[in-house]
Amino acid sequence: MLDLSKETADGARNRLAVKIVLGLVVAGAAIGLLMGFAGASAMRSLGFDPEAVPSPATSAPTTDAEDEPATGDPTTAPTTTTPPPASPKQKAAAFTAAQASVNAGDRIEFTGRAPGLGAGATLQIQRKDETGGWSDFPVTTQTRKGGKFSTWIVTGRTGRWDFRAVGEGFSSPVATVEIS
Repeated sequence: MLDLSKETADGARNRLAVKIVLGLVVAGAAIGLLMGFAGASAMRSLGFDPEAVPSPATSAPTTDAEDEPATGDPTTAPTTTTPPPASPKQKAAAFTAAQASVNAGDRIEFTGRAPGLGAGATLQIQRKDETGGWSDFPVTTQTRKGGKFSTWIVTGRTGRWDFRAVGEGFSSPVATVEIS
């Protein structure tokens, strides 16, 4: 048993040791909280949005079987086709490619919104094939709060291609990307 009595020298020394340990614990907790709040504030002020970062589990890089060498310079003008909003209260569905054209084998980033689906819905990325039908691209993504989603793909097929996201009764607008 720890002697904390006021009458003995050991008790006085033990009380001092307990006060020092408790003071260090409180100071450590205060410093930890202060650093956590400072770090979170710094991330917010730098514009970090945790919902905008694709998770590796839902956004994996993929390639087509027909990878070909790339030529030309990519541009960064986004392209998309979006229908007008269904109602003033609900935001419109959206699907946008971050790049209007890329070299074969370059990363193509997509972002979108699937109103009404909410968080956790699985969406399949599709590409319009030469016959006019839609083929599943080997990439799926999960919606986040508000039905927002993002993912990226890699393809080696050259040409002008239309992409979209579909799932659970939802079909996004088309995003067109020129791949050279």
